[in-house]
Amino acid sequence: MRRTGFLGLSIIVLAAAGARDIGPAQASESVSGRARILSGDTLVVGGRVIGLYGVAAPGLKQTCLNAKGQNYACGAHAAKALAAHLKDATITCQIHETDRYGRALSVCHRDKEDLSAWMAEKGYAMAERGGKAAYVGAETVAWGKRLGLWAGSFEDPTGRPRTSYSKASAVADAQPETH
Repeated sequence: MRRTGFLGLSIIVLAAAGARDIGPAQASESVSGRARILSGDTLVVGGRVIGLYGVAAPGLKQTCLNAKGQNYACGAHAAKALAAHLKDATITCQIHETDRYGRALSVCHRDKEDLSAWMAEKGYAMAERGGKAAYVGAETVAWGKRLGLWAGSFEDPTGRPRTSYSKASAVADAQPETH
């Protein structure tokens, strides 16, 4: 009877450990390095395609209206703002899960600054809702000050379709724009 109890307990412990398994990326895994920006919410760090956890920025080709009602490339603007903010800084990303597009959704920091919070506070990205609503407060700051996206009108980027990220396309897409 004791062996059965021990075996049952072992199965429960293994099952619980498996329930935390979130696919290819483990919750305790982290990556560090310089970031290559793919979009306002997607980067490459240490060879991994990283999605900023809890926020969604407009796609690179998305346009929005500014406060004067004029079109502008808000997706490219968000990506360039993130690139300018990071420059050559080393960032560290704590991976939470892998999304259906192959991105390792991560909380990334430059020093002690949370990049998802920074993007939301500046109005370059919207906070996800539901289970990943950690940045709604940061988004509210941008909304209150009418910063970034909130200065005009835009299509909600949280449900935007994405393409799958593979290492081959990530390297090609990660090349910095020169203008």
